[in-house]
This record gives sequence, C-alpha cells and structure tokens, in this order.
Amino acid sequence: MKTRNLCLAAALCGLLSATSCSTLRKSSSTTLPIESSVRQYPTVVDLEVKGEKISKQVEWNFVPFNLGQPSLANRKQNLLADAVKEQEADILLEPQMTYTKVSFGKRTLTVTGYPATFKNFRKATSEDLEALKAVRPLVHQGIYRVSSDPWYKRIFGGLFSKK
Repeated sequence: MKTRNLCLAAALCGLLSATSCSTLRKSSSTTLPIESSVRQYPTVVDLEVKGEKISKQVEWNFVPFNLGQPSLANRKQNLLADAVKEQEADILLEPQMTYTKVSFGKRTLTVTGYPATFKNFRKATSEDLEALKAVRPLVHQGIYRVSSDPWYKRIFGGLFSKK
C-alpha cells in the first residue's frame, strides 16, 4: 500500500511539474515604413447654358400623415431630375425651389433654373490651374502616419508601459 501511495505521489508530482512549465516566445521584426499617397490631376470641362430660365411644377393634395406619399425631400429631388431630363441637360444651374401649401388642401412645388450641359472634357492646363486657384484655394494635403501601438498607448502614453 505504501509503495502504491509512493508511486501515485511520484506520478502526481511528475504530472504537476510537467504542466507547470511555460514557454516564452519572443520575436522581433523590422520593416521599412511604406509611404502611400494619392495624386490627382484635375479634369476641367466647359459648361454650356441651354437657353433661358425654365420652370417646372408638381401639385398634389393633402393626405393625413403622408400615408403612401413620398417625402418633400424626395419630391424635390424627383422634380429636379424631371426638369433636367425634360431639357436634355446635365445639370440645372441656380435651382430655386418654391413650396406652397393650403391647410388640408393642395400642395405645390416649383423649381426654376438654367439647364446646362457639360462639353469638352480635358486635362487641366496651367491657365486652368491658375483659374482654379483663384476660385477655390488649394486645400492643404497631409501625410497621415498610422501607428502600430495599441490605442491605449497612443492616448495614455507611457502609463501602461512595462518597466
């Protein structure tokens, strides 16, 4: 019985010592930072205004809670799209929207503007770039570096660093 207990104790100690071992792995690598950026070159186009100012109107009646009806924002977008499509234009310049309503009655939405088409797409010349700078100043573009540190190190600095 003593030898059995002694063998059992020795096996238990051997098993415990085998499971308590830990393996430490350490690796390191070095990489070069990769710089990536997007460079754009503007495309310019001529805008040809077609004729005179146009007007398009849509009417509908009051419906409680607008059940089954498109929202006013959707009606505006649809009316603008219909006006451009009817004039066979690409865009409506200086669109003006007018919305009128009678309580529990008729609603009217009117759009007015100048139809125009885009012509002569081309790569910008130096004169075009100067004109663009005069109209809209160049926005500063920067290079943003992405850190490999965990978020808490970027926020709290060395507070969580190992010593």
